[in-house]
Amino acid sequence: MKLEFALVERYGIFMTIDDLADLIKIKKASIYQQLYQGKLHIPHVKQGKRYLFQSAVVGKYLEDQIS
Repeated sequence: MKLEFALVERYGIFMTIDDLADLIKIKKASIYQQLYQGKLHIPHVKQGKRYLFQSAVVGKYLEDQIS
């Protein structure tokens, strides 16, 4: 099973920063810092004060980084 499908099944269509931090095992503060500095290359949208990441896109991004 591809990582994309596994993440969609586990987190739904969108992941929060909490979900992403838990998945890649880094602190939320590190993700926020990368977002503000423009160093986080995972596509995301901002809904109000929340950042959302498409689960399938995160899966594809991680697979590309691994290979």
